[in-house]
Amino acid sequence: MKKRYFVLTLIIVAIFALSAFGFVGMYTGDMAYAESQTVDIYAINDFHGAVDKMPQIAGYLAARKSEGAVIVNAGDMFQGSMESNSNYGRLLSECMDIAGFDSFTYGNHEFDWGLDNLRTLAQNSTTPFLGANIYNWNANTREWGEFASDLAEPYTIVDSNGIKVGIIGIIGKDQITSISSQLVQTIGFKDPSEVVPSLSDKLRNEENCDIVIVSAHTGQDTFLEDRSWDISQYANAVLCAHTHQREMEYRGEVPFIQAGSYGNYISHIQLYININNEVKCGYREYITYNSIGDNEIDRDVYNTVKTKIDNSNAGIADEANQVLATLSGGLESKHAVPRLVCHAIAEYAEKQGHHIDLVMVNNARNSLSKGEVTYTELYEAIPFDNVVYVAKVSGKDIINEARYDSNSIWRVSGNAIVNNSAQYYTIAVIDYLLYHQNSNRIYNYFPSAFKSGFTPVALTKQGVEMYNYRHITRDFLLSNPTIDSSVYTSDNIHTDASKLQSSVDLPIYVEPVLPDYAIALIVVGGVIVVAVVVAIVIILLRKRAKANN
Repeated sequence: MKKRYFVLTLIIVAIFALSAFGFVGMYTGDMAYAESQTVDIYAINDFHGAVDKMPQIAGYLAARKSEGAVIVNAGDMFQGSMESNSNYGRLLSECMDIAGFDSFTYGNHEFDWGLDNLRTLAQNSTTPFLGANIYNWNANTREWGEFASDLAEPYTIVDSNGIKVGIIGIIGKDQITSISSQLVQTIGFKDPSEVVPSLSDKLRNEENCDIVIVSAHTGQDTFLEDRSWDISQYANAVLCAHTHQREMEYRGEVPFIQAGSYGNYISHIQLYININNEVKCGYREYITYNSIGDNEIDRDVYNTVKTKIDNSNAGIADEANQVLATLSGGLESKHAVPRLVCHAIAEYAEKQGHHIDLVMVNNARNSLSKGEVTYTELYEAIPFDNVVYVAKVSGKDIINEARYDSNSIWRVSGNAIVNNSAQYYTIAVIDYLLYHQNSNRIYNYFPSAFKSGFTPVALTKQGVEMYNYRHITRDFLLSNPTIDSSVYTSDNIHTDASKLQSSVDLPIYVEPVLPDYAIALIVVGGVIVVAVVVAIVIILLRKRAKANN
C-alpha cells in the first residue's frame, strides 16, 4: 500500500515538474519576445489616383508614423482619376509628403507622363522616390549605362524607435513592356537579382541597418521567378504591388504582402529582433479602408490633406461634372467601352481626312452605367492619356492582334483583311499598342508599321497639347447626346474580329467629312455665287423696268 502511495506521489511530482518546465519554457519564449525590439511597417500600393480615400489613409498612416512605424508606398500612385491626372500626380505627391511617407517606389504607370514629369515630382518631394534597378539605356548600342540617379534613389534609411531600417525600391524588370515604349527609350529596368544583393549587403555592413526590406512594384510570383538567388538572404520583408491582388505568403521566413488596389486595403507587417539579433515576422494583416476609425487618425493631417484636395478639385469641378451623353443601356462587358472608343476614333480620323480600314484599342478600366455619363465617369473608364496614331501595318499584324481578347476593334472598311505580311492597311491605333516593345526592346505588336515606309501620324486637335483617345471619345459623346448601347455590347459587322478576313457590306456609321478649311471655302464660294446671281437678277429687272417705261 505504501509502495503504491509512493509511486503515485512520484507520478504527481513528475507531472508538476513537467508542467513547471513547460511553464518555464513558455515564459522564456515570452521573455525573449518581451525583450525584443519591434518595427511596424505599413504600405499601400496601386492607389491609382483614388484621391477621395487619401485624407483618411494619410491621417491613419501619419498617426502610425508618430508611433515609430515605417510608411511605404509600392507604386502606381498617381494615374487613374481626373483629380490626380489633371495635375500629373503633383496633388498626391504633396499629400504623401504631408502624411510623412518614408519611401515611394516607381510603378509602371508613373512613367505615363514622361520622364521630365517624374524628375519634377521627385525633385520637389520630401518623400524619397526609389527605383534601384532603373538604369540608363542606349537604344542604339543596346547597352546599359549608369544608374538613373536623376530619376530615383536606390534606397533610403529610416530610424524606427532606434532601429535602422533600410528600404530598397525596385520595379519588375519586364514592366518596361507595360509602358508605351516611346516614353522610356533612354531607361530600362534591370533584373532585381542584379541589384538587391549588393545593396542589401551595403545597407547591413556599411550603413549598419538592423532590418532590410524591399518595396517591389511587382507581384510575388514574378519577383521570385528567378530561382538563382535566395531573397531570404537579403531581405526581411517584401512589400509587393502591380497585380492588384491581396497576397500574404512566405518565402522561407520572409513575409511577402500586397494589399489589393485603389486604397481599399493597407498592408501591415510587424517585425521583431529577438535577443539573438534574429529578425522574425511577428504577424501580418490587411487593414480595410472602411475599418479605420476616426480615433485612429491624425486629425490635423486629415484636415490638411482634405483641404488641399478640395481646393484642387474645385478647379476642375465644372469639367468633371459635365454630362457628355445618355446611354440607352450599360456598357458592362469588357469590350463595350473600348468599342465605343474605337467608333469615336474612327469618326474623328475620317473627319481629319484619313481613310482608314479599322481602329484598335485595348481594354478599359471600368464600365459605364446606363443613363447620363459624366466626364469623371468616362475618365474612370479610360484614365490613360494614350495618343492615337494613323499607321500602315500588315494584315498579318492586324489579324494577330485582333485575336487577343484584350483588344477591341471598329471596322471602317468592308474590305477583307488578308493575313499576309506583304499586304498593308491603314489603321488608327493607340500609341501603347503601336509602339509596344517586348522585354528585349523589339517592336512586337505592329512591327510592320516601322517597315512600311510610312511614318505614323498622330491625331491632333488645334489648341490641345495632347489630344488623347479620351478627349476624342468625350467630343464624340458631346456630338452624339443619345447613344444606342447595343451597338457596342454585342458582336456586329463593325466589332466582330472573327469576320475581318471576309469582305462585308458595312452600314454607313462613319462618313468622311471635308476639312474645316474646305468647308469654309465652299461657304464663301456659295455666298459669292448667290451674290452674283442676285446682282444679275437686279440688273435684269432694272433693264426690263426701263424697257417698259
